[in-house]
Amino acid sequence: MTFIGQSGCEHEPLSSQTKEMVATDIIMPLVVVAQSPGYKERWSDGHEVVTKSVSEKLGLIMAESKYHLMLSFQCSDQPLDVLISEVYSTAYDLAHQHGFMYLIRVWNYLDHINLRQQNEERYQTFCVVRHQVLEAKHQLDQPNPAATAIGGHYGRNTFTFLFSRQTGQVIENKRQVSAWQYPRQYAPKQPRFSRAMQYGDLLMCSGTASVVGHETIHINDLVAQFDECMVNIQALLDESNLELQLEHGIYRFYLRNKSLLSHVLSKIKAYGIDNYVVLEGDICRENLLIECEAVFQSA
Repeated sequence: MTFIGQSGCEHEPLSSQTKEMVATDIIMPLVVVAQSPGYKERWSDGHEVVTKSVSEKLGLIMAESKYHLMLSFQCSDQPLDVLISEVYSTAYDLAHQHGFMYLIRVWNYLDHINLRQQNEERYQTFCVVRHQVLEAKHQLDQPNPAATAIGGHYGRNTFTFLFSRQTGQVIENKRQVSAWQYPRQYAPKQPRFSRAMQYGDLLMCSGTASVVGHETIHINDLVAQFDECMVNIQALLDESNLELQLEHGIYRFYLRNKSLLSHVLSKIKAYGIDNYVVLEGDICRENLLIECEAVFQSA
């Protein structure tokens, strides 16, 4: 996967259009099991970007432009609470030092996200430590970014943050309880993300799964879970002001069991989705078989 970022201006928000760009490679700790022909993500706002390595210890690469900042941490495994605290603290410190006050999108790829350590799932530990950092950095009252949290199996963790000088519009799904209002059964501290973030004419949907209210539905039924993902993506589109159809999105699908890939590809075809990648990864709840995220942009 490739993140391509460019500096922007207030009247030219971040875009997924292909332009003259400088590429910053993001190595995701997940295996690609399928993708549409020629699939490649490009993120640009159409202007020059400066890329540099910042921290060898955290594997941190920074791509900075006039209006956007991308920070990507590619770290080997270590005590998760220490890692999350250091990564999130460093991200906010660097962004604010450079004048980028708004986190609009973040991807969290955690090694063995469902593994229990000291009577707590690694995803729950992640939620607790992230909340602690946000509290310490006075961010709990700020708009929550769109976000994804997925598990890998290769001893690597990747965190990619997209900050901006301008805030976006938080989009919530009326079919679902907002993540920061979840009951404590999911984690001692609630997840801090929005269901989607609209940023100009760009709609960035968070990791979206077969959840209604706050509960998983269609347990052990991949096809029904896929359909519920699409219902929830449609709900986010309906809450935005973009007049686009489901098939207009660029999708990432995360599939827990790659032996079920044929079912996923059949559903992708049925929905008319032309731009997609399917990655093998664990979803934050063990009873979820698939999750997706999508980006939509009006022409």
